Amino acid sequence: MIQQANVRISAVTAVLAVLLVGFSLLLSGCWDRRELQERNFVLAVGVDYAEPPADSAEQAERQTETFVQPKGRKVYLLSLQVLNLSASDNNAESGPGGAEKYFVIANSGQTLFEIVRDMAGQVSRTLWFEHIQTIVINEEVLKEDGLNPIVDFFSRDSEMRARIRVITTPGQARKVLEFKTPNGEPSGIFLNGLLRNHVKDAHLMGARTDMGFVLQFLANKMDFLLPRVVLSGDVLKVGGGIAIKQDKMVGITDEYTTKGIKLIRATEKSVLITVNCPDHPEMIFTFELFQHHTKLTPRIDGDKITFTLDIYMIGNIGELQRCPDPGHKASDPEFVKQLEVLFADEVKRNVLHSWQEMQKMEADVLAAGKTLKGYRPEVWEKVQDRWPEVFATIPLEPSVNVTIRGSGERI
Repeated sequence: MIQQANVRISAVTAVLAVLLVGFSLLLSGCWDRRELQERNFVLAVGVDYAEPPADSAEQAERQTETFVQPKGRKVYLLSLQVLNLSASDNNAESGPGGAEKYFVIANSGQTLFEIVRDMAGQVSRTLWFEHIQTIVINEEVLKEDGLNPIVDFFSRDSEMRARIRVITTPGQARKVLEFKTPNGEPSGIFLNGLLRNHVKDAHLMGARTDMGFVLQFLANKMDFLLPRVVLSGDVLKVGGGIAIKQDKMVGITDEYTTKGIKLIRATEKSVLITVNCPDHPEMIFTFELFQHHTKLTPRIDGDKITFTLDIYMIGNIGELQRCPDPGHKASDPEFVKQLEVLFADEVKRNVLHSWQEMQKMEADVLAAGKTLKGYRPEVWEKVQDRWPEVFATIPLEPSVNVTIRGSGERI
């Protein structure tokens, strides 16, 4: 009996030992944990064509930073903006006279994955992609090769996030990554924060330009817009956008066209509408939008398709440049009604201009086809195979109602 009891005690002890070891493993923390200082956080990515260098010095530098490629050819120049933790942690005077907060490395090849892996030969720590803020793509790449060869890598890698901003540039993307921003931030973080201002700046394309939306648009074969950054000397400016059709760039939208597109889509929270004084054209009146509702509706008459656009706006008088006319006062109800009509007419002109510009490109970035499919699926079935050509001929009939609720804090 004593021997059997000892056996049972031994068995219980063995089970407890196994459980104790098991619980210890659960309490040991992340198995792949690494200190922040052991990682290189990639903040931005730039994609250019790997064009041959012009001079021997640059040629030697490019040859050093790249690798012998057994298959394919050197198509893309991939640049990475990497956070310099040693500068931010150990050098309080980062910036002028101190260590930079980031550095940029580059490599060339055909597959982005192979290029990234070879970059391990240029850094002393593991590259970490979970904190990418921005992907900057040269527009020549989008015209010739399109988006699919670029975003494929970012859609498959588990470290990539759907909230990465995608932005284009007519110049070299690497130069944008190397740009010294006014506030000292790395340009990847700077651009990401800047695009958040799209809710108040009608010239910025910011809504639905994240990697997640881009992948959805490409998967559903939808046309869409991407924001555009231009770098000239010491000035970096984001404004306007480019139209993507069948994954390739088909045209540029300037700030006025971009504004009209946003007015149709109602993707902003505040926007300014300006008009000339009818009696004194050199003077400008400004309307500040607070509430905005739109509705795009197809109307079918036989074989003819027309879209109606109903826009309702509420806002304040933002600015009245002083006119010599004493009747032009915000306290005058008749003058306010006149302003409402002027602002409504300007919105009509703007949205019609943008609609027609998109028709010239045959790029349905306003998702009119999707709207038609939702309202009249039987009509959509007849035109879906030739929708770009059909869209280019469809008229838009806008109706705009503007209500001015206030005239500002002090008048």
